[in-house]
Amino acid sequence: MQESKKPLISIIVCSIRPQEAEALSRNVAQTIGVEYEMIIHDNRGSDKGICQVYNECAERAQGEYLCFAHEDISFLTKDWGREIISKLSEQECGVIGFAGSTVKYAYRYGWQGVRRFTRKNYLAGASIGKQSLRTSGSNAPYCEVICLDGMCLFVRKDVWAKFGFDHQTFEGFHSYDTDFTTSVAYGGYHNYVCHSVLVEHRSTGSFSKSWYESVLLYNAKWAGRLPLYAKTETNQKQVEQYAAATEAFGLKLLLKFGILPKDELWREIKGFWLRNKFSLSAYILIIRYLSLK
Repeated sequence: MQESKKPLISIIVCSIRPQEAEALSRNVAQTIGVEYEMIIHDNRGSDKGICQVYNECAERAQGEYLCFAHEDISFLTKDWGREIISKLSEQECGVIGFAGSTVKYAYRYGWQGVRRFTRKNYLAGASIGKQSLRTSGSNAPYCEVICLDGMCLFVRKDVWAKFGFDHQTFEGFHSYDTDFTTSVAYGGYHNYVCHSVLVEHRSTGSFSKSWYESVLLYNAKWAGRLPLYAKTETNQKQVEQYAAATEAFGLKLLLKFGILPKDELWREIKGFWLRNKFSLSAYILIIRYLSLK
């Protein structure tokens, strides 16, 4: 009798810092607890975006389970591979990650919006110390979401093959995660934030002009199909009530990081005021704008 093939996780990394990729390889070897392979693509000096790298590596991956990981993460839970495979094996399971949102509006803010809809479970590591970020709608080991942050994404290879990463639209390194996970959720699968495995992520992320441009590309691609919200968000009226607060969240990002010229930023804030007169968010935006130097 032929021995059945053991489940295999293919861990795919688009690397620009070989030392961090090597540290991740050692960490995986010590913690995963199942059969795996590392596929590390050295992307230094390349013009390939992360979508192209991920798709090319996934094509040659041997595992039926894929893990698209940033090189600046570490797994802190022992035998996490068994836990992840158990959930991914569910036929309707889409993508599993560690930070996401139960609602995706048609505003310019990436995947993360107001706290009410945010789900996180990871340790944020930085030079100033470490902070545990955990938000959950329940005590369940998995919380359903629409879109996920790309620090670490697990998906079955057959699900990835149906959707893939959109390298034609997203040529750089932003919004690919929001787009891919939105596509999977829109395609009828269930995405989740995992609360039974803990990871550390040593990056704080970045908000730049290239990030903003990728958000605009995402919004153009998904125009007319948003908002989307997880089936756990059963109160549509409440989802609608938070729409203005989420738009304001996106405008606050533009303010904080100086992404738009002041005159253009004022037009955006003025438009928000006219649509949401006398709201607290509108007052806060105007005050923050007037405090700009």
